[in-house]
Amino acid sequence: MNKNSKKSGLVRVITFPFKGGYRSVCLDFDIVKDGNDLNKLREEMQEAIEGYIENVIKNNLSDNLLNRRAEKKYWKIFEEYCKFASSNKNNNFPAKIRKSSVKTIPMSELVSNFSVSTV
Repeated sequence: MNKNSKKSGLVRVITFPFKGGYRSVCLDFDIVKDGNDLNKLREEMQEAIEGYIENVIKNNLSDNLLNRRAEKKYWKIFEEYCKFASSNKNNNFPAKIRKSSVKTIPMSELVSNFSVSTV
């Protein structure tokens, strides 16, 4: 299991078709956003993640807040996507999985804009 801290770790985001639009889920922080414009949704998720991390760092909050796992149903979609991605894009997977995307961001890249307190 991934263990994030203010200095290291990974943030995983999956975006998939949902109710005529899209849903984006930060699997490691349990942030969920919906939208119709895929690019705008990705920007909004990036801003939400950065704001979340900034709050944890600037207020010297527990690293446990950087490890709030999303609901199991979203992890299942992520796992199915990983199987799909490693299967040479097999068309037997549901469209929801085939049309999904995953982004993995190193924590060090995200926290570079904020000073990490060592207190």
